[in-house]
Order: sequence, then structure tokens, then C-alpha cells
Amino acid sequence: MKNTLIGQCLLILLCLFMQQTLRAQMNQALWHANHVGYRMPGTVPQEGLVVQLPAIGIGMYNSGFSYNDLVASTNNGITTLDVDGVLDKMDNENTLMIQGAIQTLGVGWKMNNLWVELGHQVRYENFLDYPRDLFSVFFRGNAGFIGQTANLGLKVNSMLYNEFYVGAAGQIGKVSIGGRLKWLNGALAARTERSQLDLYTSDDIYQLTVNSDYLIHTSPELDILKGGNSDLTLDLEDYEFSQLITRNAGFALDLGADVSITDRLSLSAAVMDIGRITWKDEVVSYASNKSIQYDGFEFSSLFSDDSLSLVGALDTLETLLEFEETEGGSFETALPWSFQIGGRYQLTEQIDVSAVFFGQRQSSYTFSGVSFGGNFRPLSFLEAGIAYTIYDKTYTNVGLHLLLKLGPVRVYGASDNVISLFSANDNRFANGRVGMQLAF
Repeated sequence: MKNTLIGQCLLILLCLFMQQTLRAQMNQALWHANHVGYRMPGTVPQEGLVVQLPAIGIGMYNSGFSYNDLVASTNNGITTLDVDGVLDKMDNENTLMIQGAIQTLGVGWKMNNLWVELGHQVRYENFLDYPRDLFSVFFRGNAGFIGQTANLGLKVNSMLYNEFYVGAAGQIGKVSIGGRLKWLNGALAARTERSQLDLYTSDDIYQLTVNSDYLIHTSPELDILKGGNSDLTLDLEDYEFSQLITRNAGFALDLGADVSITDRLSLSAAVMDIGRITWKDEVVSYASNKSIQYDGFEFSSLFSDDSLSLVGALDTLETLLEFEETEGGSFETALPWSFQIGGRYQLTEQIDVSAVFFGQRQSSYTFSGVSFGGNFRPLSFLEAGIAYTIYDKTYTNVGLHLLLKLGPVRVYGASDNVISLFSANDNRFANGRVGMQLAF
């Protein structure tokens, strides 16, 4: 089976922005809301019984550019791209991060100073690491790389899985400590194990040399690799109930602690999602390990007058590289683990302020940030808060959260970048979470 895999991956990246897709999970606004709808491991709530009703978290982060950085204009159905402007903003290596989760049901209860919980959620993680050279070559051709080597190696780590968890936390004096053990069952995945794909353009009659050592695993085979309309980014639309239990299994662990320094000041720390999944069901792998020369062939620009021509991109890719398919075997995907270290100070009975340093580790990259927030409880049934978050290279993130207490019913919503919910095209970082719970 022959596939223009790298071209498809580039197409995925473009389409995500053409569709203005926003999906993600990490949300610091809920941390400032004293873990409403999101209990950090190691903390013991005041309530005796909490039932987590359905909740969903969505959002995205792109280190390279925003939608409006790329799209200069759209007139009469024709999209014009500002490729030079995007290339100026990019690092040599860039990451598109898309995450999300839907909590189906959870329950936790307190027995004296011991908190016990269990629950289930469906999660998806998508990380696409794309080099600047990839954009430059595919938009501008190889003329700028005469006598140089361009890096076209796209890295993919995507997974959609079920998470079943049990957890406990205990409090002794002013210190509480606890954790969660999570059994993971995978539904869909795609991961690059090796990602070398180099294009060298000789200054002698524009001879091209393509050197590859590229291997990507999928479980099961994704539609895009068969010429379908799917892509390598996974979300809840790809989930089917029949995938609730598969042979793709693994474990993960959350650990945390909370210390009350005084009656007003508390400090906490947690590390989450330390684990991995082994994939065995319907594994299909695509490999290319070869060196190919093209004498007298010039890699022409795939985009003329900055206008998008996806057909030309895929046609040119077809002449460059072919992937060999194998079925069977197994592979592993590591979860992107995260951490939080923060503190909270109670100014009055109605107002508290907080700060948290947080981050997430994926492959060889760590994405980190800091967030400052405040809570205000003007009424017994209403809580609101504001936060300012610096995440990686984004500095204009103003977040809000809102909590309504209607008897035992709690309804909440939060976002780390409220502006992005109304002008998503101008932002590289966006997220949000809404949900309900019962507290007694």
C-alpha cells in the first residue's frame, strides 16, 4: 500500500486552522476555583459526598502561529495565506497541542479524614511536532534550500482512550496526601517512533536526495491513511461505544499533597498522568528507510500567489516518498504527564487569592506557565473569579470562572482565556470547561 503520509499530516495541520478547531484540557481557572469540578490528588474536600455529573473540557495550543497569522484574507471562496509572516513567527521546531476530556460519572465520599473516589472519563491527547522547514518547503518549494538540508520530519502522538480511576486521600493534622490509580483502555492511536525525513537540494542541476528513517504506528488503521476524510487528530467524534474495552491497556498514576501553613495560607503540589498504554488491537505500521535521488527535478512551489492548492501538494508528495505497510505487533504511547505547584491565601471570608506554577511534559518538550487568580463569593450560592495566565509564549490570557450552587446542584464553567472564546482566530491558546456536580 502506498501513502503520501507526510503530505497528509501537513494537510491535517492546515485543516485544523481552516476549521477553527479548539480543543484542550489543561485549565488553571478551576485550580483557582479551589478545584471545583477538578480535585487535585492529595486534597480532602469539606463535603461528605460529591457526585460528578457529565463535564467536558475543550481547547488547543499552537506554538507556531494563530489562524489569522496564516490566513491573510478570504474573498469569494478563495483563501490567501501569509506564508512569509507565519515563517517569521515560527521556531525551528513547533508544536500543535489538542486535548480534551469528557467526565461521564464520578463519585467521592469522606469518612472522617479519609476521602475515597472512583469514576470514568474519555480522554484524547494530540501532539503534532512540525518543523519550520516543512512549512517552508511545502509552501515555497526548495529554492531556498540550495546546498542545504531541509527537515520535513513531522512527529505525531495521538491517542483516544478510556480512563477508569480509583483514588484516596488522607489528612493528618495540617497535611493531606493522596493519589489516583487509573486503568487505561485505548480506542485509537497514532504515534511516530522514528521521524527522520530530510530533503537535500544539490547546487548541481538541482539534484534532490530524500533520506528517510520514518516509522508511524496506528491502532486501528486510520481513514486518512486509506484516502479517507479522517485525520491523525483524535477527538470524541471518533469514539464508539464498542471501543469501551479493547486489548489496548495500560496504567497511570496521580500523586499530590496539600499543607495548611496557617489558618489562611495553604500550599499544594501534584504530579498527574504518569503512565502509558500498550496498543495491540489492529496495529498497522508505515515505514520508510531509504535514500532516493531525483536528478534534474526541482521541487516546485505548491502554492502560487499565496493561494491554497492542496491537490498540488499531495501530487508532488506522491513522487517523493512511498511508505511500506505492515500489520500486527504492538507499540506504546506515553501519556503527557503534568504537574502543579501552588498556594492559596484567604484574605477574608469572601475573598482569596492564589498562584500556581504548572506544566506538561510531552516527548522531549516541557510546556509550562504560571497563573495568578482571585476568588470572590458575594452570595452563598454564587462564586466568581478572575485569573491571569502566562503559558509558554502567550501573555494575553485572562481567565474567568463561575460557580452556581442551587441546593446540592453545582453548575460551573471556566476558561483560561475568555477572549479566545469570542475571537479564536487571533489566539494560539484557548480552552474551556463546563460541568455539573452534586455535593452533600
